[in-house]
Amino acid sequence: MRKSILVLFLLITTLGVFAQALRQEPASDFKLPNGKGDSIALSQFRGKVVLLDFWASWCGPCRVANKHLVKIYPNYRNKNIIFLSVSLDEKPIDWLNAVKKDKLSWVQLIDKKAWNSSVAAAWDVDSLPSTFLIDQEGNVMARNLMGSAVESEIDKLLKQ
Repeated sequence: MRKSILVLFLLITTLGVFAQALRQEPASDFKLPNGKGDSIALSQFRGKVVLLDFWASWCGPCRVANKHLVKIYPNYRNKNIIFLSVSLDEKPIDWLNAVKKDKLSWVQLIDKKAWNSSVAAAWDVDSLPSTFLIDQEGNVMARNLMGSAVESEIDKLLKQ
């Protein structure tokens, strides 16, 4: 019985710490190039909600997730939110072709170091796609939202 209680206690405290690490954690700043070669920093979007999406052209689930983002993006285009995608492609031509094919019209950046990316490491990206929702003060509020949860959490932050 004591062993069961100890395991339950450890599980609950571990989950509590894990959940806190994903909520209101300061966003790690980075600077990466866009398709024109201009460097864009995450910090330049402070004051806006940011939907940060890590993806790659070769990632099937990413390409499916892109379809959902393309569908919802027009609903948020004129609001206080930035969609910001970071590709972990090694070849810029593959990335640019995927951006064009998927019709991704928001801010697109690339880290050609792919899985050796210090940016992906700083954000604990261990699978793709990986999404993060950052509030107006630059705090990570949610991670890996899918489907309608993306819109629900964005709407909550925009109302603050």
